Amino acid sequence: MARAFVRAAVLIAVGAVAGCGENPTSPTANQLPFVGQFAGTFSGSTVPVRIAGGECVGDDLRASVGADQGTVSITQKDADVSATIRSSSTGLTCQYNGSASLTGFAATAASCDAEILFRCTNGQPRILRPVGSTMTATQSGLTATGTVTTTYNVFFKDPVTGQEQPVAGLVIESGFNAVRR
Repeated sequence: MARAFVRAAVLIAVGAVAGCGENPTSPTANQLPFVGQFAGTFSGSTVPVRIAGGECVGDDLRASVGADQGTVSITQKDADVSATIRSSSTGLTCQYNGSASLTGFAATAASCDAEILFRCTNGQPRILRPVGSTMTATQSGLTATGTVTTTYNVFFKDPVTGQEQPVAGLVIESGFNAVRR
């Protein structure tokens, strides 16, 4: 009996010492319990689903909904999400920064690289300047699905005076589907 008591005491002591180590484990960045994992790179396309305002620009874009496809690329480090959206027809590229939650993320445009020169079907030239853009997404398995909403100011440049005149505001909402590569 004394031998069993000593053996049990030794096992308890070994267990206590092992449990008191100086290097406790904690979740790594990829194991954050309340953050979805967009780690890696997702790529896919965007397609306009709603266009509001924009004067002749909006009219032309509404007539050709689905024609302006773009690409989306999403990466994540810890809870920080970065995304890049590129329009295949206009060449506009916007960079987004945001934060992941359990099943998705929200981001705002950190930068959009250029204004867009647009000629309406009625022959009128217009300048579109991005004002702001937001992006939201949810993730299911290897797919991220979401919405990108971009607001523009539309201008007309008078050929005689060279002065720009504000014409309208334009909002383009695009849907996207991106798959992890």
